[in-house]
Amino acid sequence: MAKVIEPLYNKETKLVQEFDDTTKRVLIIFWHGLGDLVMFLNPFDKLKELFPNIVFELAVQKGLGFEDIVPFAKFIVGDDMNYLQEMDYDIVAKIHFPMNEGQTEYTKGEWCCIHELGIEPICGHKLVRSFPKKLIGVHFNITCLPDACNPDENTAKQIWQDIIDSGFIPIETHFEHVFHNPVNKKFDFIDCSVRKAHATIPNLIGLMGSLAGFVGVVSGNFHIALSRLYPEQIFFLEKHFKLECFTKLDIAKCSILPTEYKSEEIKKWLNTLT
Repeated sequence: MAKVIEPLYNKETKLVQEFDDTTKRVLIIFWHGLGDLVMFLNPFDKLKELFPNIVFELAVQKGLGFEDIVPFAKFIVGDDMNYLQEMDYDIVAKIHFPMNEGQTEYTKGEWCCIHELGIEPICGHKLVRSFPKKLIGVHFNITCLPDACNPDENTAKQIWQDIIDSGFIPIETHFEHVFHNPVNKKFDFIDCSVRKAHATIPNLIGLMGSLAGFVGVVSGNFHIALSRLYPEQIFFLEKHFKLECFTKLDIAKCSILPTEYKSEEIKKWLNTLT
């Protein structure tokens, strides 16, 4: 039967003082937020380093996506003490990870080391795993001859939603530069845009470098995308001006003429980015 240890903050005994020669497996339950979890990873690694003969495992709450940060972690359901006692560990410890606000000598991670774990203070943030970029640049407006290129609002709204439904994050890359055409107003459904940012070429090029892909009509943005991204990262929204007028590269495209837009075309392309 496992020895279940409640949060140790403000108690005389620290976690490592509970260890003896019979301690072989320890489960640490960490029911806190993402920021606290990331701060706890270095102290957790330090425990494993200090006690190489003990197998330490980490348990987190289910439903918060923490498995993407700690894929090795387990999930604990409920807070029943009897349930925890029946687990196949020598010790099950519930970490409180106390707040340290009010003092500036120690970080929150160090505070936990001192007041709960009983080890030398460890600070810093462990490098977490990386993931593919998810930001999709979207540009619906051309400065000159907008009627020949711009989608109607319903089509644009469907494109925006298709990007979200595919698991990506759309951002309108429309900078309102000195030649901005006032007819190119932001659609009401767009909730992420750079229109209020400084309209500079370095800002545009820097933004392109953070994108997983670009979706847009022909424009300065489209040509910058062609110069900074791979062809497979670009999707052309074609109306009256044809793609072949601007590039011979094999770029994915679809028609945005009224009633002709098909969601499956852009969704199929987005799936190739994952």
